[in-house]
Amino acid sequence: MFSLMKPALTVPILTPSHSPTISAGSRWRTTTRFRYGTFSAQIRCPGGNTSGLNFNLYLSSLEGDKSQDEIDFEFLGKDRTIVQTNFYNAGTGNREKIHHLGFDCSDKFHLYVINWGPDSIEWLIDGKIIRTEERKEGLGFPHRPMFLYASIWDASYIAKGSWTGTYVGCDAPYHCLYKEIHVPAGTVVVEDI
Repeated sequence: MFSLMKPALTVPILTPSHSPTISAGSRWRTTTRFRYGTFSAQIRCPGGNTSGLNFNLYLSSLEGDKSQDEIDFEFLGKDRTIVQTNFYNAGTGNREKIHHLGFDCSDKFHLYVINWGPDSIEWLIDGKIIRTEERKEGLGFPHRPMFLYASIWDASYIAKGSWTGTYVGCDAPYHCLYKEIHVPAGTVVVEDI
């Protein structure tokens, strides 16, 4: 479930009070795919004890497909002063990089941008390039049409909690806020899914 609330899109995660071992997440995506362009959103991550949570903005050719192309901004709940960037081609990733933000991503809105082209990807925060990747001969590079997604979810089961921390849930419900979401309308790809 998500809701459009002025001034932002709210994506919550709830923990049922009757079961500390069950949690839920929320996700939204665009209704169409895009091939290349500039994607952006102003994001304010949830506050409180967010250990175990992953909140994000990413492009993916198809969620749940093990051969997906993907480009990520991922906030790791164990430390709201870092963000992880990553990209996949045909399901192959392992190109993660951690970036120190210099701020707590829950304090206020910040602008996150992905510039994706046939030969390069740039990740920007508040107008500053934090990472650039160029296509390299012989290595896969994202080229499939992709949806824009955002979600918040309990990722504490991955690597036994070492990636995002152990989920506590003591400050649920958590709300990740998104506003001024922009996609490159001129690069919409119409196809059967």
